[in-house]
Amino acid sequence: MRLSGKLVFLAGMIAGIFLVSGCGIFHRGKVQKPPVKIETFETKLDKINPTDRKFPGGRGPDELVLYTPAFGKETGTNKWGTEAVVKGGIVRCVGGNNSPIPPEGFVISGHGKSARWIATKLYPGTEVNVEGKTLKARITARTRLFNAASILKETSERLASMKAPDRSISLRELKALKRWSERWMARSEKAARKGNSAQALIYAQCALDTALQYFHKSQPSRKSELRAVWYRLTEKSPQELQATVERLASAGFNCIFPETIYWGYAIYPDAHPTLKQNPAFRGWDPLKELIRIAHEKGIEVHPWVEVYFIGFADSPLVAEKPEWLALARNGDYASHLEKGYYYFCPSNDEVRKFWLNVYKHLLETYDIDGLQLDYIRYPRSVPWYDGYCYCANCREKFFNQFDIDAASLDPAQNKPDWGKWCKFRKAQVTEFVRQVSALVKKIRPDITLSADVFPDIDDARMALFQNWQLWAEKGYLDALYVMSYTPDIEEVRRTSTQMAQIVPKQVCKYIGLGPYLGFGQKILLDEIRTAQEAGADGISLFSLGQLTDEDMTALRQGPFRLPATIPGRGND
Repeated sequence: MRLSGKLVFLAGMIAGIFLVSGCGIFHRGKVQKPPVKIETFETKLDKINPTDRKFPGGRGPDELVLYTPAFGKETGTNKWGTEAVVKGGIVRCVGGNNSPIPPEGFVISGHGKSARWIATKLYPGTEVNVEGKTLKARITARTRLFNAASILKETSERLASMKAPDRSISLRELKALKRWSERWMARSEKAARKGNSAQALIYAQCALDTALQYFHKSQPSRKSELRAVWYRLTEKSPQELQATVERLASAGFNCIFPETIYWGYAIYPDAHPTLKQNPAFRGWDPLKELIRIAHEKGIEVHPWVEVYFIGFADSPLVAEKPEWLALARNGDYASHLEKGYYYFCPSNDEVRKFWLNVYKHLLETYDIDGLQLDYIRYPRSVPWYDGYCYCANCREKFFNQFDIDAASLDPAQNKPDWGKWCKFRKAQVTEFVRQVSALVKKIRPDITLSADVFPDIDDARMALFQNWQLWAEKGYLDALYVMSYTPDIEEVRRTSTQMAQIVPKQVCKYIGLGPYLGFGQKILLDEIRTAQEAGADGISLFSLGQLTDEDMTALRQGPFRLPATIPGRGND
């Protein structure tokens, strides 16, 4: 097929829609054909209509489950998975949980690795059939056309429902993109009618790629917003760090959270006599180099430090400081509920002194823009009989205050005293947050102190003794990061709304999203927009190691396409 040079030039100038990948590029008037093919794959189901309800909906860890109308009206699953709704052998939508089960179809539901399989293999239009416990899927030209049409329809309806125009969105460009996607769809259908299935497949991919650009560029791009990423360094040299930072800068990120203290090590040298440098980084200082390179690109660096969680059995801190370890009621140090995790005791004064000395050195030595506390909590302690911490230090402190041995308490037998014990544990974490806040304000009052927290405030307080709402109200923190790691957009909306309602205005409210789950660009951008609409001041993504080139393209074309200043760091 040939197009006039003038048409190609105008289309490129107006919309920039000719993609280097996916639908190919125009060269001398011809469409260059990339390798587009029909994809087929299959996998085994773990369960069909499970009767064991040990887990919500009967969906256990990493399981792939099929729900038919015989199961009921909905799957009953929790927020920790991904589901695809199938009608007439075609996937209609992907994402979320507790999905309605269509009378004429079924729902494919996954947790963990199975959730990632759904997120990466299935999308609207995928042809699906089940033979016994074998699920077979097929992505064809018609699949791509169905998905493109769904994206165009949903995006157009959202744009039409906007109460006021968004100046960050070019309606002229969007109109051109939509028109071209529809043209590719028509050409694909025409090629199919003529029996040219290979050409139909290429044109269908062009239609889908252009529809995705239409969706990406329809997203609001705010001028004041934090755009951050959690990041475990794997680079071996400053040159590799330079490439990583440039990749982030080109995608529009303005903040990096390098995992700096974790699993009993620091990534930088001379942190503390008891805190050794991670052997992977011996011989150089990756934190110093990262700060230098990031600042050259206008990107902030907030070291992300793990507080009470100190790693697994092989952590040097487990071996060197056994007297500092948190002890479960059942007598174990390693958690059963967070399998194999070791924690320091939150009430131990020596632990507090140790971390304050580590942070003091970090604050005085490095030109950091913030300090971010993670695992600033007890090990998960629900059910109560697997709870923490029952070490001699905790029991003695509690006994001195209330004349009660915490190890003798049973919540069903003595609710008032159990309430005192829970309040005592929350107070230990809160006190340390206060101490870190005082240290930061004394040494580096110009930087941001933040914490990563669990999304549901009641669960955080009851199961983890993490009272982050109180920390914000007391002014101990400048920012909170609520970790809403789920493909369920409505759960992100609920989390973001709750945070906006209960956190004081002066504290920045950020939402942590989990593309590590593999839920794809469509859900990622929908979640970012949802968090924005619900009042979040920005987002952070977990984590860089799982962000694909496709994710980066979606961010660069979508919500991150215009530069943004971090709230409080410029003209908001």
